[in-house]
Amino acid sequence: MEASPSALLKLLVPKTPFILKTALWHTVSLSSTSSKWDLRTELTVKVLRQMLGPTSKPSSITKQQRLTTKDSGIKGKVWISKVKFDVPEEDDLREVLFKAIEDLNDGDETDMSKIYTKPVAVPLEAEWTGYRQDATDAEPEPAGLSEKEKYAKLMETTTSKVTILYFHGGAMCTYSQGPR
Repeated sequence: MEASPSALLKLLVPKTPFILKTALWHTVSLSSTSSKWDLRTELTVKVLRQMLGPTSKPSSITKQQRLTTKDSGIKGKVWISKVKFDVPEEDDLREVLFKAIEDLNDGDETDMSKIYTKPVAVPLEAEWTGYRQDATDAEPEPAGLSEKEKYAKLMETTTSKVTILYFHGGAMCTYSQGPR
């Protein structure tokens, strides 16, 4: 769904009778939540429940993801410089890891391909993140800078010798195939 006034109208106009009824019942204290919620909260919750509830028209996960994964861009007092590292030609470390996994097998399965699939080596994508001192909270990232130029700007303002390596957790569970 696009974030435009016309898209919002297309979404809300068919729900106008429901919205008016909800507002009226809240105003005259006939709704079960009118003593606990303000009008805005009640309208928001009830419209969302109607849109997402059991009587709503189902939509695919792909469509829902497309609606909720919009990149809002980088704003505020932060530099983000993206980098991508190619897959290294040597594969010794991966093979050591695969050997360790095989050695941990308790003997239930002799064919490790039935237990897990060896992941394919892919390029590593990462981001350098740093403080952008002179920016306002709502100021967008400067346009037209290459990732290398953003990294140079980030390093110009760096005063600490400390680097934090952060591994984000949890994303891989989305790709998990689970037990077979």
